[in-house]
Amino acid sequence: MMLELTQYTFRRAALDDLLFVVSWARSAEELRYIFPRAAWPAETLQLVEHLASHEESFVVCDQNRVVGFANLYNPRAQKTWIGHFIVHPDHRRSGVAHFLISALQTIAKERYQSHTLATICFESNPIGLAFYQRLGFTIAGWETRLDHRAEGAKVFRLEKNLGEIEPSPERTQRSHAQQH
Repeated sequence: MMLELTQYTFRRAALDDLLFVVSWARSAEELRYIFPRAAWPAETLQLVEHLASHEESFVVCDQNRVVGFANLYNPRAQKTWIGHFIVHPDHRRSGVAHFLISALQTIAKERYQSHTLATICFESNPIGLAFYQRLGFTIAGWETRLDHRAEGAKVFRLEKNLGEIEPSPERTQRSHAQQH
């Protein structure tokens, strides 16, 4: 599946993509937001193996260069979770994150018939929290997550009601063709 909207493309992540993605965290705190149990500096092979274990991993590309990554996990009719959401540092605040969330919403709704899209956001990440809230996510609760040193950190559970999502152009064309 490949969606083309604006200047970005969206596709399933390949193993080679993961090598780029794991290098994007610029600090121990950023790494913790993406991989709560990873130690700084990150062990590339461990992170790649972890990401590769998720079936539903996706990337956003700008002219064939990977600039965003996330995966969907525990897809169910009621709720699908977003994990390991990250945008390349040079492409933050350029629409990549919004594009990626929109694509993930469509997949959750159309492929899994999910009613809710969920994720977590660390309390210490106010920029991330504000981003999700601008996109319609609300705080559904909080919990404590342990890092690689077994130290606790408060994370918010965020949820967005998917309601009615416009079908993708590909799906609309397929439905139209099936009717005729």
